[in-house]
Amino acid sequence: SARRNWNAAKDLQRYRHHYPGLIESENEEEEQMWNLSFYKNEISFLPHGLHIETLLESWWDNYEVLEENHSYIQWLFPLREHGMNWRAKPLTQQEIQAFKKSKEVMQRFVRAYQLMLRFYGILLINEETGELKKAENWAERFQNLNRYSHNNLRITRILKCLGEMGYEHYQVHLVKFFLTETLVKEMLPNVKKSALDYFLFTIRNKRKRRELVHYAWQHFKPQSSFVWGPHDKLLKYRPRSAKSQLHQKAEDQQETPGKKCDDSVEKDQNQSSGDKQEAGDAAGLQPEVNDEDVKGKIGECALKGGDGEEEKEASLTQQEEKDLNGEAEVQGTAENDCTKESKKRKLDAHVADPKKSGALKSPSDIENISRNLGECAI
Repeated sequence: SARRNWNAAKDLQRYRHHYPGLIESENEEEEQMWNLSFYKNEISFLPHGLHIETLLESWWDNYEVLEENHSYIQWLFPLREHGMNWRAKPLTQQEIQAFKKSKEVMQRFVRAYQLMLRFYGILLINEETGELKKAENWAERFQNLNRYSHNNLRITRILKCLGEMGYEHYQVHLVKFFLTETLVKEMLPNVKKSALDYFLFTIRNKRKRRELVHYAWQHFKPQSSFVWGPHDKLLKYRPRSAKSQLHQKAEDQQETPGKKCDDSVEKDQNQSSGDKQEAGDAAGLQPEVNDEDVKGKIGECALKGGDGEEEKEASLTQQEEKDLNGEAEVQGTAENDCTKESKKRKLDAHVADPKKSGALKSPSDIENISRNLGECAI
């Protein structure tokens, strides 16, 4: 049966939670932004490297150099953690913000992504959405990818960096691509384990990650050996359709009070289950990984809450509708009661003092009665 890589689960959870406990220098003057300088074409990558413009032009489709050189990848796709190249510098939050503010830098970043995609036999066909397809020479490039396993580490780095730079939608397409090629088409058998242990759990978006875990489970063979999520949750899980996602987005924008209510309910439920130590993160609703019992709980709790949140949102929506209908019903009842009460008082007054009721003949008296009745009904 399949086994899950627990070290990978811990590493990816730390990444998804933005490296808790990581301390960075806050002195902007003393801290040089090495990665930003490289992407601005001001310095070469180290050791023995090139400026990024030269790299992107001269190494385009130069597959032999891209395969054999191991110094450039950490400069093209920097992370907030140390790698094997001791001359490369970890990415900082200051650099991430500076990257996103520079149109020139982000254009180079997308070109670097395309460079590596072509090396793996993949084409980026839509820069806005991140949609991918296989290149014409995919068979040759897939053979290289199957042969040299260090490329799996490179792909994990690329996926992490995409998330840091705000390209989460690129992440989703790339992970889906590899899940399809490894599980559905079975073209990359030596990439399958990395796709499930590493690639899949770089997705920070909880809903998208759940959908991809469910997709992987659907196509994993034998399905009974799937260890990246509990089967009972996977059986119940139903991915949202594009239409329902659009409808939910519109509702969230129009009904801010309802959204706040959702947040408070989710917060209360999370607090009530906060004492449970669970690991794994297919669903994204679990606490942090516990080092002592991570092996025993990742497989069991990977998708905990995956469908529960969907059910919670549905039940909350139904409850809101019931509350609104109930409130309208109560209001209507109150108005009817008030009207009946006013009529009753008027009738009682007439019965008690018929002479007085008969004397109220002036227009001003009738107007006063109408005004009083109106205020009572309101």
